[in-house]
Amino acid sequence: MFAMRMKLAPQIIKRESFKPIYIHGKRQGLTFALQLAYYRGHYLSDIDSLEVLIDGKKIPDEAMTFELNGKEMPLYKLKYAVTEFWRQDDLAQLHLLLPNGLSGQHEIGLKLMLRIPYMQIGPGHTFMPLDSGETITITLEGEKNE
Repeated sequence: MFAMRMKLAPQIIKRESFKPIYIHGKRQGLTFALQLAYYRGHYLSDIDSLEVLIDGKKIPDEAMTFELNGKEMPLYKLKYAVTEFWRQDDLAQLHLLLPNGLSGQHEIGLKLMLRIPYMQIGPGHTFMPLDSGETITITLEGEKNE
């Protein structure tokens, strides 16, 4: 599939932002920040797909939420967020629920496809796709008392 690609920031997935999520004192997930890779910004409703893969395995949509400007929502609600604008310099947060959390070295893949609503490239409602994804390898610390 053809898609436009612009990477204006050195990191889309912010390596220094990874933090564990604790539920009832137990590590049950992780959160990290990401930056949009397009200079104009986008409404959240322009996100066509958002996936996170850990070591090649897709995290279920139901196990993730997206947060921007203090508003957290499940992925299925992104298409309805027609007034929520993601500026290029704003960091969004992804929150992932993962049984037993995550530690050690892992490949984190972000598949983030947006449509550019002012660049119609075909009949009907076919708009230019924008690839704002990235894959990194990161080492996450385990529990201090494990």
